[in-house]
Amino acid sequence: MNAAQLAALSPIGALAIGAVAAMMLAPLARAELVRAAAALSLALAAGLVLLRAGASPAPIGTLYMDDGPARFGIVYASLSSLAALVFLRGGSAKEAPSLLVLAALGAATLAAAGHAATLFLGIEIISLSLIALFAFLLSRPGLEASYKFLVMSGLATAALLLGVALIYAETGALAFAGWSGHGALFALGTALLLAGLAFKFSLAPFHMWTPDAFEGAPAGAAALAGVVSKGAVAVAILRLNATAQLPEPLWSSGLAALGAASILVGNLLALRQPALPRMLGYSTIAHSGYIAVLLAAASPRADEAVLFYLAIYAPALIGALCASALLGKAPTLPDLHGLVRRRPLEAAALSLALLSLAGLPAAGGFIAKLYLFRVLVETGGWTLLGVVAAGSGLGFYYYARFFTAPFIGVGAVEADPLPLGDRALLMLCAALIVLFGVAPGLVIDIVTPALSLR
Repeated sequence: MNAAQLAALSPIGALAIGAVAAMMLAPLARAELVRAAAALSLALAAGLVLLRAGASPAPIGTLYMDDGPARFGIVYASLSSLAALVFLRGGSAKEAPSLLVLAALGAATLAAAGHAATLFLGIEIISLSLIALFAFLLSRPGLEASYKFLVMSGLATAALLLGVALIYAETGALAFAGWSGHGALFALGTALLLAGLAFKFSLAPFHMWTPDAFEGAPAGAAALAGVVSKGAVAVAILRLNATAQLPEPLWSSGLAALGAASILVGNLLALRQPALPRMLGYSTIAHSGYIAVLLAAASPRADEAVLFYLAIYAPALIGALCASALLGKAPTLPDLHGLVRRRPLEAAALSLALLSLAGLPAAGGFIAKLYLFRVLVETGGWTLLGVVAAGSGLGFYYYARFFTAPFIGVGAVEADPLPLGDRALLMLCAALIVLFGVAPGLVIDIVTPALSLR
């Protein structure tokens, strides 16, 4: 193995060593030291990738790809997990950091997968980490969310493995590049593979676990499920689009249909949710649908839009989840009333995050929605364009209920002071939302080179 190959594998090594180090330190050291070890490994993994920005992909093989999307996925998973670590607290505080780094390791492995073995390995590492983190607080809602995710994740994994087995029976290949055929086994395997990935991506009708996880699990664990896991699956599907020759129109039409269903189901069910975390859970289903619609388009512009959407989506959802911890467990609309009088900066940051998720002007989410509309117009997806427009309209209504709540009323709950780390993270997310809204070229300058390195 040469130096270039070692450098390409070093981010995965940093995450693996960090997870083991945090696990070994947990019974011996203070919680702050364990968190510091986890944070160091996450920052190191992202830094090792950024040091190689622009370098040609190292020829490692199909198990691990060193292309631009893989590098984007590793940085995305590492930095998003680092943000989630800031507000992942409570329960067995010394055990959580190792689980969080393991989830980032799984996401990085999945993002770099070019083979069914690493696809499965990455998905399972993420899933097992999330099962433990959902139950982290040992509360009834968290345990219920963990149990539901465990059962449904097992079924989804079984479907995915059966799909891969059928594809292998038809093609004789486990590497994505060898997946090509027209037989019935190949079509059935592709459908099962899509179902397994759809569960991990929170696409309807495989979405049932998501609202319970957002409401019952710690906010940091919800951020992992809503941002880190979603980003890794999206990058994996991008690579499948680029390297595998999956049966058409089954693959793209299936993605588009699941995306459209998710947009409608997520937005409609979010309309009447009184609790902020549960509303965010349903809204993330809708955002999964928007990304799935882009993935179904499978064009260079659509690929660019997928990575752009992920980059814009991360600070908005992380900021909203961090802010939801302001009023304790599962804050509702009345809990948010008058928040601007008690915590003006946090109230403004929460509203800004929700504005971005709604896709309104002056926030990064507005540019992401414009990108989405542009792709659908260019590809002639007029039906999907109507679904996206309807979903965006519904989304504006329920987001408006929450981003206006802090500015009305007096408020019935006085929350404990927000820790400095949470405050800093919230302000950072708000700054990124505004920056990406007024200077989207910064994000485009990142995602375009990432897609050129293939």
